[in-house]
Amino acid sequence: MKRVTSNGFGCAIIRSLWLFLFLLASACATTGSAYRDGRFTIINHGNFSSAEVQRVSEQLEIGAKALEHYIGPLPAHKFPVVVNLRPGRGVSHSGQGQNGIELYWVREVRAPIIHELTHVLAGYNASNGHWTQEGFASYMQDQYGEDDAFPTQKMSHALVKVLGEEKSLLPMLEVMKDRNRTTYFGLGTPWERWLAYTQSTSFCRYLIERYGHEKFLKIYNTPFGAVDFDALYGKKAEVLINEWSNHVAGLSSDSTKARAVFHNMKTLLSRK
Repeated sequence: MKRVTSNGFGCAIIRSLWLFLFLLASACATTGSAYRDGRFTIINHGNFSSAEVQRVSEQLEIGAKALEHYIGPLPAHKFPVVVNLRPGRGVSHSGQGQNGIELYWVREVRAPIIHELTHVLAGYNASNGHWTQEGFASYMQDQYGEDDAFPTQKMSHALVKVLGEEKSLLPMLEVMKDRNRTTYFGLGTPWERWLAYTQSTSFCRYLIERYGHEKFLKIYNTPFGAVDFDALYGKKAEVLINEWSNHVAGLSSDSTKARAVFHNMKTLLSRK
């Protein structure tokens, strides 16, 4: 009979312990399980792996840190932020920043993680309009997120340049006036919604990078009619729009990918 030494017995216990820890970690990635830290509660509704959950957690932390740079101290009452990871390709949302985050496209690495986090932490009132809120959220996603997320996939200016060349631009002044998703931003008009989101992202990017985020935050989440563009920027809204349009039209970057996205989105969304 083979003797089991004390060292062998100890090794068996250690191996069993590591197996237990591995199974425990795997269980944390199963449906309905939750990952919690000081600021975020991530609930797994789609059998996402522990690595996928960890990636979302890291992106949330990156987004929170970036937002602190722009808006200052984050509102403590917003934490912990609940993030529900959902399988499939649904429409991610956060109830305009009022609820927990419902996040789709996680496995595809196209989830608007920082976009939705921006809605929650920076604030969003639909009665004040949408262009600054959606534009800033997508700008933050494009600048700091690793996901190529809806609507602009890190190429807002290139897309708007293509929109101009394809004569598909919405009247930006009217986009800025839209409130409560009555004209362009509603789910019932998916093509116009994508155009409005894309143009808003590019315009917000232009204002932030050309005039600074401090000025932009003074118009953020504010009704169009309540903004004194002359006093803040020294120019009327129409002049700023023309500046932005000319700036984007003059960019010389390769627009091949943006044009492909444009045609794909037009085919996909115009059918709905």
